[in-house]
Amino acid sequence: MMGLFDIFKSQWSAEKMTQEDRKKLFWYLQRRTSYTAWKTEADAFDAFAAIYKKQMIEEPVAEAVTGPWGTNWESFYPRILRAQVEYEEGLTRLKQGDRSVWITNPRDVLGKAQICANAWFDNLLNHGPQGDKYFEGKYVPELEKSIEAWGDAASEVGGLYSLNSTRPAPECWTTWWPDVFAKLPLPTRLPEVPVPEKEVRIRTKETVPVSGIYEPQMKDGCMNYLHAGTSAPTMELTDGTYVKGAPIAVTWKLLWQDTRYLDGVIPAEEAQYFPPKKAVVERVSAPIPYRNDPELKTGKLCSRTGHWIVLGDYLHKVWFVEGDVLPQAKGRDVTWLWVNT
Repeated sequence: MMGLFDIFKSQWSAEKMTQEDRKKLFWYLQRRTSYTAWKTEADAFDAFAAIYKKQMIEEPVAEAVTGPWGTNWESFYPRILRAQVEYEEGLTRLKQGDRSVWITNPRDVLGKAQICANAWFDNLLNHGPQGDKYFEGKYVPELEKSIEAWGDAASEVGGLYSLNSTRPAPECWTTWWPDVFAKLPLPTRLPEVPVPEKEVRIRTKETVPVSGIYEPQMKDGCMNYLHAGTSAPTMELTDGTYVKGAPIAVTWKLLWQDTRYLDGVIPAEEAQYFPPKKAVVERVSAPIPYRNDPELKTGKLCSRTGHWIVLGDYLHKVWFVEGDVLPQAKGRDVTWLWVNT
């Protein structure tokens, strides 16, 4: 029952956004912040990394053909491997319900992985920030297609947020949303937008108490996924088509608290988030022999003299001479990575 002072509270109301739109938006935000969305992005980067390794093994230093310099593919490979490890660590922690992997801070491994992938997207497809980077190699066309596929997957993911961000909420309601919805694999029967038993409201700049989907209490207020511990953002005003004026302070109402993955289980509905597509780029199925392999496991003979690190422990470097037997680390078998610095 509405209390005496509830009539003075700001409320969500519809103008151009329908209740059906709200259901689609709620489903979209759950999909965009899901384990499955991040796994799809990580898999796309793994496919890129497999082609990269193939290029590095078969043509480690490619001579210049179109640009002024050739490409030393070996020199970039350690960072590629590190990004794969960061994706793996982020997914492992997210599957345990640890959503700190989304926040830009020292524990944000998914953001670090994206920095590496974004750099290759920019370098291969845009030729770098200045448009003057050219990479040589027989697998460059495949690498370009593969990193473009990664970009498509990454565009379907949301959730990264800075603890120090003062930007307005990323999602606001405009006429482009129907185009977004038209491209989604929406289920035939969309779940209803939940009505929480306990009302939780916060104002802009107040600390978000729990991670989940919140709705600004205003006309056509667009739901956003907010992160626990961050500062509640402002909201942009629109006329239904364009953003207008400066962002405003709003009241955010919690609709759904995100408790996914705390039990280590991926909800069954995530299977429909990303229906299988025909692979754009095939993975490399069999390793190609390489005499000076920069990535070796415990017990293998060191393939080149220099500094080596353990994957996942980048602060500790060990000097090995070619022919040395690569040892265990901390009492366990590991993968050693040559870094030469």
